[in-house]
Amino acid sequence: MKSYFLFILLLIPFALPAQDVEFKATGPNSVEEGRRFQLVYRVNKSGSNLLLPELDNFDVLMGPTTSQRSQVQIINGKVSREEEYTYTYILKANAQGTFTIPAATIEVDDKKYKSNSLEINVVEAGQEPVQTPGSTNNESGAIGDDDLYITMTANKTRVYQNQPILLTTKIYTRVNLEGISDIQHPTFRNFIAEDITGEGNIEWSLENINGRTYRVGTYNQKVIFPQTSGLLKIEPVSIEFLVRIRQTRQSNNIFDNFFDTHRTVRRTVTSKGVTLNVNPLPSPQPDNFSGVVGNVDLDVSLTKNKANVNDGITVKTVISGIGNLKMAGEPEINIPPDFDVFDPNSTSNLSITARGHKGSKAYEQLIIPRHAGTFEIPPVEYVYFDPDLGQYRTLSSQNISIQVASNGQEATTGTEQARGPGAANRESVKFVGKDIRYIKTEESKLQPVNTFFFGSWKFILGYLIPLLLFIAISLIYRQKIKENANLSLKKTKQANKMARKRLKKAAHHLKSGNNEAFYEELSKGLWGYISDKLSIPLADLNLDNIRQELETNGAQSDNTEKLIEILDTCEYARYAPAGEASKKEGLYQSAIEVISKLESNLKKRKIS
Repeated sequence: MKSYFLFILLLIPFALPAQDVEFKATGPNSVEEGRRFQLVYRVNKSGSNLLLPELDNFDVLMGPTTSQRSQVQIINGKVSREEEYTYTYILKANAQGTFTIPAATIEVDDKKYKSNSLEINVVEAGQEPVQTPGSTNNESGAIGDDDLYITMTANKTRVYQNQPILLTTKIYTRVNLEGISDIQHPTFRNFIAEDITGEGNIEWSLENINGRTYRVGTYNQKVIFPQTSGLLKIEPVSIEFLVRIRQTRQSNNIFDNFFDTHRTVRRTVTSKGVTLNVNPLPSPQPDNFSGVVGNVDLDVSLTKNKANVNDGITVKTVISGIGNLKMAGEPEINIPPDFDVFDPNSTSNLSITARGHKGSKAYEQLIIPRHAGTFEIPPVEYVYFDPDLGQYRTLSSQNISIQVASNGQEATTGTEQARGPGAANRESVKFVGKDIRYIKTEESKLQPVNTFFFGSWKFILGYLIPLLLFIAISLIYRQKIKENANLSLKKTKQANKMARKRLKKAAHHLKSGNNEAFYEELSKGLWGYISDKLSIPLADLNLDNIRQELETNGAQSDNTEKLIEILDTCEYARYAPAGEASKKEGLYQSAIEVISKLESNLKKRKIS
């Protein structure tokens, strides 16, 4: 048995597959001027003639120190072997700045291979980190404010409503950190916040600040979307650190330095808050504004441009770009009336970046032609706000032509066929009764001789009635023009209708199980109703002035509080785990009920 195992080991080098040569250089991202650091080259095969590049700004103090590691694994009869040869150099940085170490070369099996290049940031050498004497009992005074602090900064402080902002929290330390025991995040009351980076692995680098060298790490990055306008304040972030400090024995004996002890203390550090100046979106907003703040593109396409009657065609609209794309509204497509139109399905492929959501949001809508002919879908328009230009922009697609063949499924006669939008099926007049003519059996009404229609009372009524109708229609038309000119009055009258239309979309998302879209549409419906009913721009609304304006216009306080409660629930539920279906159904019914009660209260107020 032993001889068999030895035979297998001897055959391993012949059974192993050939490996690709990997030659890699590693080193620190940043170092202090005059400090030593390691430059390590690793290759997975035995090589020779390792040649370093020119190192003008560094001194080679020692090297190369070589080492070798080899590992063989046999798993389910499959043999694998890993080898690694390491070459270590000790370097010293001579000057400050950012320097590139070019690629090194090595020969493996008579072939030359190049490593990767490295970029190293050399910072000014600072003072040594402070150490805490063992004699002090004041833990809060053991570490100075300049030895450990955190910052919270925004990449921009003057933005538009719903424009993404990058919020970065950094740690600056000159002491030994063992970990974090507690953290207090801001509440982000008037914002929607999403994490870009987690709070786990922190990549540290060195920075020289005011003659001191700090280890700097990015603790967290968030993208926040302001939901209201004005001066908005973000509360400070507070972190409790576990700091390891050394206690030195107070003795004149030099041998006591070998018996230093360490202890861990807690230190709570708080950053400064951030104040943002959020501008509302320009007024008036376009009627078909999508709600997107960013930069997007529009693409509209069909699965096919030629089809038969009753064949399904899918209209696909893709909104792609960067910004607050999760809040992107559905584009409006004018489908000819000769098609049956079904509700669209939406899919998202979005990722969060420093500039907001990046990716695309697609809407697919099924349409079925019922008549033959050539039809056109007019250009689809999509309005968004570009914060860089500070203005609304409109995207427009091309005209889309659809050719529909009858395929024997449409009722037509001869060569005549219904064509064009809204055309009805036509059928040629049939001649019935060729053999037996129709015989009229009713009594005939005869007129006296010399009786004329001209000048009779019927003739006068024939002129008088159209004249009266023309006057009435003109008065009604002028009244409509006057009402339409008053946009505020028009929105007020249609507030209930528009709100129920939005709530209908929310009900659709409720049935399909799309929780985020349900809460989004429900919230939009309530905000839009208050904006239209009270003639207040949406950007000027918040929970405080809603309460004041509704009570001023005669709304009952319990209805007002119920409305604010529903808005709060929607705001938090959009990014919370999905709740029970019965709770969402109850929330939907409560929204309908509160709109109905407010509509009644506000109408009575206006009548009185």
